[in-house]
This record gives sequence, C-alpha cells and structure tokens, in this order.
Amino acid sequence: MDDTTQPIGLPPSASRPPGGPPTAPWPPGPSPVSLASPLARMVLVGAGGLVLLVAGLVWDAVLHARDPGLAAEEGVFALSNPGHLLAGVGIALVAVGVVGALAVLVLEQRGRRPHSPAVRLGVAGGVLALALVAGGTAVWATGAGGHDHDPAAAGGPASHVHGTAAGATGAANGPEMGEHRHGPNVPEVAAATDDERARAEALWKASMANAEQWHDPDAAAAAGFRFRTMPEAGRERPVRFLHVPNPAWRADGRVLDPAHPETLVYWNGPGGRLLLVGVMYTAPRGSSGPAVGGPITRWHDHESCRDPATGRKLGRPADGGCPPGQVHRRSGEMMHVWFTDDLATAFARRAPLAALRATSRA
Repeated sequence: MDDTTQPIGLPPSASRPPGGPPTAPWPPGPSPVSLASPLARMVLVGAGGLVLLVAGLVWDAVLHARDPGLAAEEGVFALSNPGHLLAGVGIALVAVGVVGALAVLVLEQRGRRPHSPAVRLGVAGGVLALALVAGGTAVWATGAGGHDHDPAAAGGPASHVHGTAAGATGAANGPEMGEHRHGPNVPEVAAATDDERARAEALWKASMANAEQWHDPDAAAAAGFRFRTMPEAGRERPVRFLHVPNPAWRADGRVLDPAHPETLVYWNGPGGRLLLVGVMYTAPRGSSGPAVGGPITRWHDHESCRDPATGRKLGRPADGGCPPGQVHRRSGEMMHVWFTDDLATAFARRAPLAALRATSRA
C-alpha cells in the first residue's frame, strides 16, 4: 500500500491503548478561561461594580420614598447620601472592568502578554485616569447640586438667621446653619384632627395673604427686612433660597404672627430675580414653638460647632459634642411656611422645590 492509500487514523498522541486511560480528544476544543486570567479578573471587577450600582440605586430609592422632600435639598451626587456614594463606586468599577476587559482582548489579539510589566503599567495608568475622572465628576456634581440654605460660612449673599436670640449681636449677618433635627420632610396631614388641620390651614393662608406686600424686595427692605450685599458676579455660587430676617420683629416677643414674620424666604431665580416663596417663624431661644396645627406644624432647630473667639461656624456636632476648643451652639426653634397649593408641602421642613415650581413660584 502506497502513501496515498494509507488509512487515515488518529495521531499517536490521541490513540488509546487497550485498558489505558482516555486521552484528550482531537481536534482539541477551546481551552477554558481560568478565573485567575486577566480577562476573568476584569469581568469580575465589572460585575462587582454592577452589583454595587444596583444596590446604591435601590438604597437611594428607599431614602427618597421615606422622605419625598429629599430631592429638593440634595444635588445630583451628594456624598451625604450613602446610596449615591455606593452607586458612584459601582459606576467606577463597571468602567474599570469594561475598559480593562477590552484592553486584555485587544492585547491578546495582537499577541501581547497581558501580564507583562509594560502592559500592567499601562492598565494601571488607565485605571488611575478613570478614577481621577470619576472623582472629578463626583466633586463637580456635588458642588453643582446646591443647597437650600444660605452658606454664610462661605460668604453667601443673604442672611439665613436660624434661632439667634432676639436682638443678639450679628443677627442680620450670620446664620445658625448647623444640623437639622427632623424626620420626614412633609408632615402627615392625615394624622391631625379636624381642628388642628383647620388651624394649620388658617396659618398657611394668612401667611400668604400678609406676605403679598413684600413680593417686591424694596418694599420688604422698607419694612425692616435686611438684605445682605450680594457678592460680585462669579465670586460665589448663589444659593437657591435667601432667608431675609427682620431684626425688629425678631425682638418683638410675638410668635406665629402672620403680620410680623421673623424671616422672609426668597427664591434666587435666573438673573438674580428674587421671588417670595415663603416665610419662617422663629420662637425665642429656649422655648418651644406652639404646635397650633398638631403634627402638621412641626418646628425644628439647628446645632453647630463654633469658634469661641469669633463665633464662626466650624462644623456640626459629632456624637452629640464638638471637638475640643469649639463651642456647641443650638438655635431656637423655627418653622417654615411655603407658598404652595397644598397643606402638606406648605409645612415641609425643607423647600418643596417641585411644589413651588408647580405654582410658578420657583
């Protein structure tokens, strides 16, 4: 038998001797991917990031469901929101995993060794660049989110005086900006009695009716409300809500008088246009505000840590106290009344931005 008529058989390496162990099949199939391979590691990083991203979104949804007014206070990315933080870490890991997996595939196609020192250095540089971009984006988003209150510590453009004792020095110049002590943003109107609801509604409507005369900031200034000098354009990020106090009415001993509210609240709109969106009532320091509307008319206060020499706000208390060398200060109680179209959002503790926009007031 010549070479052309030789029977085609298996290669020697694939033959199986009688009684011998089976050998690898021929032709060989695709080799399995090891979990220790660079590609598998990148896929696992991306998958872990996806899990964290979903968990962060769920956490954030739960927080917003419990507090519908939270969206009006926090920015696009708020570090104080654990859901946002978890989602941010997840997004970064997903980006690293996807880019890393693509890099490994490209290198393998080109015959490069993914675990060589040069390649590892390149991948590390790419990961670092992604981390810097993600961190910079988070910082930008945090700053762009804004806050409902006037950041006087940063030289904000208007006074937001929370709970300063009546007639105290500097009442028109600095805020009581410490930690809010409150629960859900919107009150549970259904929990109030008919009488409590009627009194809350009367206070809300009387507050709006009496404030009509101060829609013009000049008229408010003529009545004794003190506007601080606005900063030069571009020097400070303007706040969304300006709290403008009337020092004389803060010292008149009246509480919950719609004709003499202690503070007006303006929306700082486009072009610096000020729109009156609410008032804030203040109780004397050390006394509780009258809950005329029961669970609807809720009061809150602020806590802060201060420099004992200058009184400048340095931060918020941690675990009920301030660091050594700082003075703990708690404001008097205060309550906002917002000019919205429903009783619940009218007594929100933080600005109900969606409700104000729906009434064309913000």
